[in-house]
Amino acid sequence: MKIRIESLRKQYESKVLEADENIKLLLKTTTILPDHTDINKELDKWTEVKSSNLSKLQQILSYLPKPVENKDGK
Repeated sequence: MKIRIESLRKQYESKVLEADENIKLLLKTTTILPDHTDINKELDKWTEVKSSNLSKLQQILSYLPKPVENKDGK
C-alpha cells in the first residue's frame, strides 16, 4: 500500500509542478502564441490542474500510516 501511495504522490506532485511552470510561462509571455490566443482560458485550465492535483495529493497522503510513538516519549 505504501508504494502505491508513494507512486500517486509523485504523480500528483509532478502535475502540480507542470501546472505551476505553465502558469508562470503564460504570465511572463509578452507575445501571444498562435495556438493559445485565449490566455485566460489557458491560465484557468492550468490553475484547475494545479488545484485538483494538490487536493488529490492531500487526500492520498491521509492514507499513509501514522508513525508509532514510543510510550516513554522517546
